Amino acid sequence: MRHCYFLAICLCLCLSVDAQQHKTKVLLLGSFHFDNPGLDVAKFDNADIMSAKRQQEVMEVVKKLDQFRPDKIFVEVPVSGQGRLDTNYQKYKTGEMSLKANELYQLGFRVAKDLGQSHLYAVDYREADFPFDSLVASATRAKQFSLLGNMKNSIDSIQRVFNESLKTKTVSQLLLDQNTLPVMEYQVGAYFDFLVTGEEGNHVGSYLTSEWWRRNMVIYENIVKRLSGKEDTILVIFGSGHTALLAEMMKYNKNFELIPVDKVL
Repeated sequence: MRHCYFLAICLCLCLSVDAQQHKTKVLLLGSFHFDNPGLDVAKFDNADIMSAKRQQEVMEVVKKLDQFRPDKIFVEVPVSGQGRLDTNYQKYKTGEMSLKANELYQLGFRVAKDLGQSHLYAVDYREADFPFDSLVASATRAKQFSLLGNMKNSIDSIQRVFNESLKTKTVSQLLLDQNTLPVMEYQVGAYFDFLVTGEEGNHVGSYLTSEWWRRNMVIYENIVKRLSGKEDTILVIFGSGHTALLAEMMKYNKNFELIPVDKVL
């Protein structure tokens, strides 16, 4: 009885603290790569982001992100690249550098400048393994042709749907598509299909999946270590595969309120 009473008091105290706690609104903007560097497993057509039509669409997105008014902007640049990021941002603000096609520049730099921010925060972590070729080889040796077929069909479908969308949709619509619940759930769940890869004793599937989670967990760590706790809003601009996992991790943070992308765009 005393044990139950103690737990009830603890629960009330926790609820009281949560009710009073300042929460930072977090916008996780999962993006396709505007400059199409070809680093993903799926290969996409070029979005032609520097064309006049696309630039107008980009500016519409920037205007909406400006209205969200993030206190800090976190971007997909390794922590070790903070110095170069700062230099490039200063050059952009003084007119010494033209914006490249990457979403970091097209969205991040523009929003930061519009809001008068001194810099953006580099929080990426890339010291993680992603042995996709080994995974395919292990599945082939184990004669897991159904798994290989499903992987190929999935990649082909993602490529086809996105490339078709490029023909008709605006940048805002493309970004909204990247941040729907079904897409985010797929971005998280697909990696767990790899766990069966290979013969018994071969752990390439769980290794690849755990390395992907580890990379994103360090990104999450890098973000929270750069917060003072006084921020009202923050914006995270990363590839949608990253933000889907970041959302899974951040939803357990009592100091955060995750804002759906469709509430901003």
